[in-house]
Amino acid sequence: MKKAVFFDIDGTLWNEHMQVPESTTKAIRELRNAGNYAFLCSGRSRSNIRSEKILGIGFDGIVAACGTHIEYEGKKVCERLLTPEEAEELLRVIEAYHMEAVLEGPHYIYANGEDFKEDPFIQYLRSELGEDVREIRGQTEYEINKLSAYMNGASVRAVEAELVPHFDVIEHNPQLIEVVPKGYTKATGIAQVCDMLGIARENTYAFGDSTNDLEMLTYVGHGIAMGNGAPAAKAAAEYVTTDIMNHGIKNGLKHYGLIG
Repeated sequence: MKKAVFFDIDGTLWNEHMQVPESTTKAIRELRNAGNYAFLCSGRSRSNIRSEKILGIGFDGIVAACGTHIEYEGKKVCERLLTPEEAEELLRVIEAYHMEAVLEGPHYIYANGEDFKEDPFIQYLRSELGEDVREIRGQTEYEINKLSAYMNGASVRAVEAELVPHFDVIEHNPQLIEVVPKGYTKATGIAQVCDMLGIARENTYAFGDSTNDLEMLTYVGHGIAMGNGAPAAKAAAEYVTTDIMNHGIKNGLKHYGLIG
């Protein structure tokens, strides 16, 4: 019976220095060689999943941008882009609350350079994506799935109240949020993949570490939190493995008998 395993990227497959343990690569390849499926399942948009350190591991598909973009065997099978009206609503709220936002899509990232002059994350994006990082200002059309935003002191609850009819807000901390179309999560992406492949829920596994992994960890048959993960992720998981750099992926897969 084939199993399907879903892996978050940041804090799960690699650490804050973008280091992927060799044991992680070997374990995922062994998992697939045994006839099982391995999927990336990230809050990152597809435009920001390019590193060969990750893609070179080898995956059957990608669930990106919190379930709004799905690929299988290199082909897109789902894309939920914001409508022009939804994008306009987001931009209005960003402006009203003076938030610093990154709009994330399948091909481009949008961010105002003036807002992020010294920000290391935007510097990283520019080095990785080059001209595919575009200014928000001056654009007339946007191709985006979701956004991330620094609050600049604004109230998360106030922003959430403005957006709640059409969006869900994921609060990483009081000054960092993600905003996704209502009803979309990593879990909904996993459900769509499993329906497509005919994988029963009890044969699904997920590795994660963060607050945007909670739905995923509780939806799958077996949720595994990284030892370096947030307390909420550990509480939501069925099993807590070791830290990334202490062979967390390998040990988690071994715990469930998915690799030798």
